[in-house]
Amino acid sequence: MKPLSAHPLALAIALAGICHNSVAEETPQTAQETAVEEISVVGQRVSYANSSTNDVMQQSRSSLSNVMDMVDDLPGVKISQGDAFGSDDYTTTITMRGFVVTRNDQQLGITIDGLPNGGSAYGGGSKANRFLDSENTETVEVGQGTADIASASLDALGGTLNFVSANPMAERNTRIDLTSGDYNARKTFIRHDTGLINDNTTAYFSLSDSYNNRWMGTGSNGYSERLHAEAKSVTELSKARITARLSYDDVHEDNYDFVSMEEFRANPTWDRLTNFWTGNPDKDQNFAEAWSTLRENTFLYVKGEFFLADNMTLDVTPYLHVQSGRGDWLPPYQVYASENGQRVSRGGSTTNYWWVDGNGNPVLDGDGKGIENPADTTGLTRVSSYRHSHYDKTRYGFTSNLKWQLANHTLRAGLWAEENKRNITRDWHAVIDPEVSYEFDNKAYWTHFDRDYTTSTLKFYLQDAMQFGDLGVTLGAQKYLVDIDFDDAFVSSRNHSLNSNSDLLASLGLVYSLSHELEVFAGYSENYKALPDTIMDSGKDKVKSADAETAENIDFGVRYFGDSIDASVTGYLVQFDNRLTELKYGTVDDGTPDYLATLNGEFQNLGGINSRGVEVAAEWRMTDTVSLNSSLSHNRSVYSKDVKDDKSDYRKDDLVAGIPQNNAYLALSYDNDGYRAGLSASHTSSYYGVANGGNAESIPGYNLANLYIGYNGMMSEGSLFKSFDISFVINNLTDETYITGGQEGAYMLGAARTAAMTGSLNF
Repeated sequence: MKPLSAHPLALAIALAGICHNSVAEETPQTAQETAVEEISVVGQRVSYANSSTNDVMQQSRSSLSNVMDMVDDLPGVKISQGDAFGSDDYTTTITMRGFVVTRNDQQLGITIDGLPNGGSAYGGGSKANRFLDSENTETVEVGQGTADIASASLDALGGTLNFVSANPMAERNTRIDLTSGDYNARKTFIRHDTGLINDNTTAYFSLSDSYNNRWMGTGSNGYSERLHAEAKSVTELSKARITARLSYDDVHEDNYDFVSMEEFRANPTWDRLTNFWTGNPDKDQNFAEAWSTLRENTFLYVKGEFFLADNMTLDVTPYLHVQSGRGDWLPPYQVYASENGQRVSRGGSTTNYWWVDGNGNPVLDGDGKGIENPADTTGLTRVSSYRHSHYDKTRYGFTSNLKWQLANHTLRAGLWAEENKRNITRDWHAVIDPEVSYEFDNKAYWTHFDRDYTTSTLKFYLQDAMQFGDLGVTLGAQKYLVDIDFDDAFVSSRNHSLNSNSDLLASLGLVYSLSHELEVFAGYSENYKALPDTIMDSGKDKVKSADAETAENIDFGVRYFGDSIDASVTGYLVQFDNRLTELKYGTVDDGTPDYLATLNGEFQNLGGINSRGVEVAAEWRMTDTVSLNSSLSHNRSVYSKDVKDDKSDYRKDDLVAGIPQNNAYLALSYDNDGYRAGLSASHTSSYYGVANGGNAESIPGYNLANLYIGYNGMMSEGSLFKSFDISFVINNLTDETYITGGQEGAYMLGAARTAAMTGSLNF
C-alpha cells in the first residue's frame, strides 16, 4: 500500500492560519446541533455495571491511535498494546475483572454496533480496530462483567465492549485531516457527508491511510501500514429506519516480541528483535521486519428497524464478514518432509536442515538428520525459510430483536444465528539468498497443514423488564447452541465434530430510584463462552474431556446523575469455572519460537477463578468550561482451587497472574470558545507476572500522563472553508519505562513518550 498523501502537516497548519483571518465574530454554529444525546461515563440506568467513553477520552489520543485505546480510562478495564499507536494486534491485551483477551485467550466479547466481531484472538480474530477509525467512533459502551442480554458474542464470559459507529451528519460536509507524529507516523483521513438526500437519507464515506515505524530501534526496525475505508447511510421512513454500513481494512503490521523480567531490567526499551540484516539466519530469525501480521477485513451489515405499533418495534440485521490474512516468521532452516522414504511437499515426517551442497541437496548425517554446524562448510550454502500462516474466514448471519411495551412490562425477545467458516493453512517458502535479505520464493516448497473449521451458532433470549413504581425488576434467560466441525485436509482420521451448547442462562436485575438523581441497583447473570474452534486441533480424545467456560456474576451499586456531577460505585463478585488455558505457546528450551509446532499450544481446564472488587466512576462539570473525569477500580482475582499435574501448578488463593489489583484515572479538561486542553494521569499498581507454581515475578507499578491541546475555529459565511481544527497530543508525557500486559513470564514493553499533531479542515 502506498500512502494517499505525503503532504506535511505544515500544509494543514498553514491553511488553518490563512483561514483564521476569516473567522466570524458571532457565536459559530457547532457540531452540537447534530450531535447525539450526551453520553455519561457512568453509563445507563440498568441493573448491571456499565460505562461509556466520552470526548475527553477520545481527545487524549491522537487520530493515529487504535480505537481500542479509548476504553483504557474506564473503570475496571485495562488495554495494553505493544505499539505506541496500537498498531500491532499480536501484542494487544485486554483485562477486565480477572478476564482477559490475549493473543490466545478471548474471554471478553467485542461487538461493532451490537454485531459480533468473530473473535478477538490473534489467529483469525478481528478486534475493533479492524472495523473502525477513531474519527468515526461515536462511543464505546462497556458492560463490566455482564453484557446486555441481546449482545451477540461467543466470548462474553466477563462482559462486552460495544463500539458504536457515528451516524452521518445532517448537513453536507467534507473533512480532511492530516496527522504527523513520532516514529515517522503519518495519517491522512478524508470523510464526505452527503447531507440530506431525498428528504429521508443521510450518508458518509471515509478513507484513511496511516503509517508508523515501531517505536524502538532505528533503521529497519519494522513498520505498520494501514488502508481503511468506511461508508454508512441512514434512511428514515414512515414506519421504519434502514441503516447500512460497510468497512474495509487492509493492514501490514510488524510485530513486537515479548520479553522476560530479566530482559526488561537489562534494557526496558528493546524487545530483542533486530533492526539490521546480518546474513546469519540464526540472528536474522529475529529481524523485526520479518515478524509480520497481514490482514484484510471487509464487514457489511444492513439493519432494518420496523415500528410495528406505538408499543412494538422489531429490528433485523443481516451481516457478512470476510477476512484473509497471513502471519510471517523466519525459521533459520529448511524442512525436509518425507513419506515412505520419498520427499513430499505436503505433510509427512520432517527433518530440519541448515545447509545444502553444490547440487542443492540437504546436508544430512548418517541417520538422515540435518547437520546444524558442519566441521567443514566448503562448497556448502546456508539456507533459511519464510513461514506463512494463512487465515481465511467467511462469516454470515443475522440478529433479530423484538421489543413490546405492555402496561408495566417491557418484553424483549431475540435471535442470533451465524455460520462461520474458517481455514488456516501453513506453508514454508525458501529464502532466496539469506546473506542478502529475507526475500522469498513465492512458490511454497512445503505445506505444513491445511485445516477447516465450521462453527454454527444459534442464540435466543427472552427478557421481561417490569416497573413497579420506583422499582424496576428484570428477568431474563438465554441459551446458545454451538456446533463445531473440523476437517484436516492431510489426516482425514482426525476429522471430528462437537457441540458446545450452553445451559439455560438466567439473569435477574433490580433498579430502585431513590429520587430522580439517585438510584441503587443489583444484578445477577450467568455467562458462558463456547469452546474455541482451535481446541479441535488437540484431537478427539482431548476435546471430549474439555468443558466450556462459565461464570456467575453479581453486581450491586449506586448511581447519581446530578446537574454538575455524575457518579457511580459498583461492587461485584464473580465465580469463573472451567478455566480453559493454553499451556504452551510453541517455544523451545532457548525461548525461540517452535516453528514446527502444529498447534499454538495445548488446552486444558485448570480449575477456576474467584474475583471480587469495586469500581468507581465520576464526572464533575465544575463550570461550563472545566470538567473533571475520574475512575478507580480495585480487583482481587484468585485461583479457586489447587491444580497440579505434569504441566501446571496453580495454587488455591494465589493471585491470578497478569491482573493488576488497582487502577486509577484522573483527567482535567477545558473547553471554551474553540479552545480545548486536557491533562490526564493514570496509575497501575504492581502485580504478579507468574502464578504457575506460586506467585512470582512482581511487575512494578507505573504512572502515565497524557496531554492534549487544540483549537477549533469557525469561518465566516462565504469563506472557502467552514471550519478548521488543530490538535496536539503527547502520550506518556514523563517518558515512563514500564511493562504493559503480556502473559505469564512473557511481557510487553510499554511505549516511550509519543507526540502527534493533527490539522483538520471542513468545507
